[in-house]
Amino acid sequence: MSRPNTSLIEQKMREHLSDALGERPYRMWFSNTTVQCNDDGVKILAATPLAANWIAKRFSAVIEDAAKVTFGKEMPIKILVDESAQPIQESKTSALAQPTTPIRKQHKRRLLSFDDFVVGTCNQLACAAAKQITQEDEKTISPLFIHGSCGVGKTHLLQAICKLAIKTSPGKVRYVTAEQFTNEFITSSRCGEFARFRNRYRNLDLLAIDDVHFVASKIKTQEELLHTIDAAGLRGARLVLASDEDPRHLRKLNKALTNRFVAGLIAEIKRPDRDTRCNIIKQLMRKQCIELTTGAIERLASQAVGSVREIEGTVTRIRATASLLMSDRRSSIGADIVERVLRSTPANTLPIRIATVIEVTCSRAGLSIQDLRGSSRSANIVFWRSVASYLGRQLTSLSYPELAAAIGRKNHSTVHAAVKRITQQLATQNTSITLGNEVVELREVIDQVTWAIRSNANNSIKPKPKSVRNR
Repeated sequence: MSRPNTSLIEQKMREHLSDALGERPYRMWFSNTTVQCNDDGVKILAATPLAANWIAKRFSAVIEDAAKVTFGKEMPIKILVDESAQPIQESKTSALAQPTTPIRKQHKRRLLSFDDFVVGTCNQLACAAAKQITQEDEKTISPLFIHGSCGVGKTHLLQAICKLAIKTSPGKVRYVTAEQFTNEFITSSRCGEFARFRNRYRNLDLLAIDDVHFVASKIKTQEELLHTIDAAGLRGARLVLASDEDPRHLRKLNKALTNRFVAGLIAEIKRPDRDTRCNIIKQLMRKQCIELTTGAIERLASQAVGSVREIEGTVTRIRATASLLMSDRRSSIGADIVERVLRSTPANTLPIRIATVIEVTCSRAGLSIQDLRGSSRSANIVFWRSVASYLGRQLTSLSYPELAAAIGRKNHSTVHAAVKRITQQLATQNTSITLGNEVVELREVIDQVTWAIRSNANNSIKPKPKSVRNR
């Protein structure tokens, strides 16, 4: 008798569970479980005793029905704890210590390290503070709050902190996302196991919480997080947090919680500058065993401006494209391959308006639109007026007379001269320009403002959500 395909049966079992429970409850309670199906019955292996108890209490009937539909008959059901997913203590104090590790190794996830983190002017302070907080000395500043836009390396730094702290200090360390903290808090409140939950978070030596903005508007979770932070402070534990925004700008956040966040060091990670982007590209080249020419690296660095993830995605596409188009894999990938990949993934689908170009340029320069379109001959305003003219010519289909009218110039020759001047400056090796007391890197300004204009255009073409009546 041939044995049925076990993986296929497990897949059907999961599909029936998802249909019966709904996508959200299934994802919350069964996404981290292991489902084992064989002739002896069905085993559900939960990651924690808390999850196993809750699944057995709430979903036993649903699991039995799903098994009956899957096998065509009633099957024995067992809900157990997956021992391999239990916390493992990462401590140097004693090999006989109770295994109550703050950091869990689910699905063999490896924490990122400082060795893989590319340091530049955009993240230098955050990286230095992250390394400092791993050291247990009087210079350590806690809490450390790291913020920045998506994909700039916040999670990388938090995981690197935990990984280094585990190696260099004997204390208990835990890395957790704010969503995971919230789910564990909700589960413990429903099951009446607050003591276990609080013991898990209040007996740590270092706690790193990612995506703190997730708790905004969640009143009860914020209160519990506040108590956790206070308890950690009294114990002398180090605290590291990360968010997409500065804690003072997070809406619907408890004022007391905000005060705790700003009590330490707030470090911003900005979008990677050009040199950092080039170094990131070179590191990715080494990891993916590919070689790009200098021109290809420069072209890629000028286009992938938004985040590190954007750079990683583009490098991956370039590697895939090169493997299909190049017969000799040992040769370097040139700018032509990069250009082909960039053309195949356009930045936006609708034409960019000159109004968007002017608005974004003024926002970057800290000027009003009236200043840009006015008659001032200040060096700073003339420079940004020239940038707007150049980008208007590059990103829109307007003629010089139309650009002149939009920027408030009476004669289109002024705009023509500005575009020519910027073009010539970009063709030189050194594009640094001194404006007052500030040194501006022209090529980087053009890249950053171009990316911002395209992002603004993408946001403006998103479909508006349909209105829904209150029920």
